[in-house]
Amino acid sequence: MEMNPDPVTELLAQGLRAIQAGWWSDARTLLEQAQQIDGRRPDVLINLGLACLNGGQPRDALAPLKKAVALRPDIPDAHSNLGLALSATGRHKDAVASLARAVRLAPDDAHLRHDLGVVCHAAGDTAAAIAAFRAALEREPGLVDARFNLGNLLRLAGEPAAAEAAWREVLAAAPGHLPSALNLGSLLVTLGRAADALACFQSVLPANDDVAALHNGRGNALHDLGRLDEALDAFARAAVLDPDSAEIRYNLANQQLQLGLVAAAIDTFRQVLRLDPAHTQAAQNLLYTLNYSDSVGAAEVARTHLEWAAVAAGAQAHQPASPPRKRGAVARSPVQPATVLPAASSPLRIGFVSADLRTHSVAWFLLPLLEAIDRTRFEVHCYPNSDRVDATTERLRAASVGWHPIHALDDAAAARQVRDDRIDLLVDLSGHSAGQRLGLFARRPAPRQATWLGYPNTTGLPAIDFRLVDALTDPDEDAVQALASERLLRIPGCFVCYGPPPDAPPVESRRAAGEGGPIVFGSFNNLQKVSAATLDLWAAVLAAEPEALLALKTGSLEQPGVQARLQQGFAARGIDPARLRFLPRDPDVPGHLARYAGIDVALDTFPYHGTTTTCEALWMGVPVVTLAGDRHASRVGASLLSAAGYPESCATDPAGYVAAARAAAHAALADPAGRARRRDQLMTSLLLDRTRFAAHFADVVEQALAPR
Repeated sequence: MEMNPDPVTELLAQGLRAIQAGWWSDARTLLEQAQQIDGRRPDVLINLGLACLNGGQPRDALAPLKKAVALRPDIPDAHSNLGLALSATGRHKDAVASLARAVRLAPDDAHLRHDLGVVCHAAGDTAAAIAAFRAALEREPGLVDARFNLGNLLRLAGEPAAAEAAWREVLAAAPGHLPSALNLGSLLVTLGRAADALACFQSVLPANDDVAALHNGRGNALHDLGRLDEALDAFARAAVLDPDSAEIRYNLANQQLQLGLVAAAIDTFRQVLRLDPAHTQAAQNLLYTLNYSDSVGAAEVARTHLEWAAVAAGAQAHQPASPPRKRGAVARSPVQPATVLPAASSPLRIGFVSADLRTHSVAWFLLPLLEAIDRTRFEVHCYPNSDRVDATTERLRAASVGWHPIHALDDAAAARQVRDDRIDLLVDLSGHSAGQRLGLFARRPAPRQATWLGYPNTTGLPAIDFRLVDALTDPDEDAVQALASERLLRIPGCFVCYGPPPDAPPVESRRAAGEGGPIVFGSFNNLQKVSAATLDLWAAVLAAEPEALLALKTGSLEQPGVQARLQQGFAARGIDPARLRFLPRDPDVPGHLARYAGIDVALDTFPYHGTTTTCEALWMGVPVVTLAGDRHASRVGASLLSAAGYPESCATDPAGYVAAARAAAHAALADPAGRARRRDQLMTSLLLDRTRFAAHFADVVEQALAPR
């Protein structure tokens, strides 16, 4: 005679099959039916809780699991699943207690100890979690999840070598374990071992070509290896696979910018901000990138800066203005507090904030000021936002009264440092470029704040009162002032003074008198500055001098894709790509400067002019030709060349640019020895007159700070 099956047992069996298949909703339905028939079956209650928990409803799991524990407090899984459900609902302390009870009931169960580690980590007890994972592995060395999670926590605990070892053990036992490969590769990139990271990522690529995080990791490793074209492809692939990831698109945009794909980078940064409007780095990188565009007008660039500032100011609205101080600060408003100058016997305290206080372009213009400034009028303090130091750093430190590193301080702590130093004028040298600390300036730690030198546009930040420029970079016109949130202060003559590197090589003649050979034009400017408008200008120069060559040198030029794009760009403009010469990167400043011996005339970029590159070319005896535009970035060349004594080399239209380039080239052919004289003339020019510049700088600053 056939017995009818127990309906609860049958429903439980069906529910268990659904659980094994991962059909959590079906399992829950079946087990709830079983519970309605018999609500005191612990096996039904435990598995119902498990179905709810894994189905994403941990709160619904609590009731059946608590009942199971009450009915059978001796079942470890009841306590374990309850602990996981409690943790998932944020009750971490109770969760740890439940898992601890499960472990006491089954001390040799490695899986329970693993779960204890999970809830300890969620509760914020990293040490206890690490101990639990290690105890699990002592009982079951092959428990992959425990070893993987142990690696995660060891990295968080600041033990990278131990984390690496844990993940490598996982991969040795399970070569295709993607989470371990991703985390190990990321760690290796952070440790500067990009080649090892790439090998790690590649090892799991064949089976995971559709995983966005894997291609993003490959992109980071390839970037650090200098394989920028390949990094671009990796980030682009990752963005296709995960179109909603702001971070992946942010990496893609940065790579596009480095490779000179300015329009693409602008578009991608904007995509990032649509995905994540609060992505501060993307917003500031967008502002930085807009300066390179030859298709975005000056007014739109300025408007975008001001829009960013409005958002940033809102985020800082709770920050109080700097309190009045004994040196005479009188706070009238949070935007423009007044300043009373100290007595004549008490010099103004001026602070400079930068991540580039080392062998860097910024230093070649800051050093002349710091070494020549009148110490009876100014007391100089520097706030380096980097731990990189070299011989130039020591020169800057020696020229300063106070040296206060802030790279390890957050904005609030850095602001306290500035206030404690009683700074009267705090000067930003970065704008929206890398290493900036505009968040510090937003807190207004000094009664007066300014921006100068390191960024060719407005910061847009209301907390910055002044921007130091000159009458050529920023003419005294209402339309020009309208492009800046800061009040423009014009330094007479030129807004900077150049200090040549002390290890610059001597000037070498390009050719001997009477020696022939083609004219060689050149540019050593950053690739981002080589816009379509720049290619138009350079192609026009080469078309006017059919035998001339063009030598290019920039950081990303070794990439085959970059070379191909430039060759195609010139070919499209009727110039044979064979006339291009791509120069290699040099490991040091003397080697870089020595390359100028191989060119006759330096061609400036447009609309973003060179600054350091223009001064370096002039110092090496090479004439420079520039085209003036409608904004600060495209008028810097006019300022530098005028201060150097060569106003005729600044054109006002493309035809004038071509004519000036040809005239300079033929003058160089006619007078090869003139290169050495150029350096001599530069040494006595306004561009290198640090004493006069320091006096002008001091006068402008004191007048701006004087009570009105």
